[in-house]
Amino acid sequence: METIATVHDVQKKYSSRALLLSIGFGLLFLIIGQKGICRGLVLGGVFSAVNFALMGQMIHYRLSANRKTSALRSFFALMLRFSLLAIPLIIAVRSDRFDLAATVVGIFAVQLVIMIEHGSRFFFASVKH
Repeated sequence: METIATVHDVQKKYSSRALLLSIGFGLLFLIIGQKGICRGLVLGGVFSAVNFALMGQMIHYRLSANRKTSALRSFFALMLRFSLLAIPLIIAVRSDRFDLAATVVGIFAVQLVIMIEHGSRFFFASVKH
């Protein structure tokens, strides 16, 4: 059960930071009058966090003794997550209210947060030595 708690902790940590980053930069763009970029960042960030949470929830469903069943579950989980990430892209393409590039950046919010955290650890560890 400790592994499940760890997965939930990681999900909460990165999802909340990604949402804060998306909303924070969204507010910054809203202040300077770029409403489309604001909407795109927030829309992509929300779906990024939901995708990351869904990925963590589905990990234990894909683990089974049967290799074929596990592969099939993994495939359907991946298709579900890709379909979920297609929603903000479709919305941004069809609507003039959302900036497509900002939506794409928002979709990668969790990955950006992870890279920033690990990059800063590496940078500050090398500065200390």
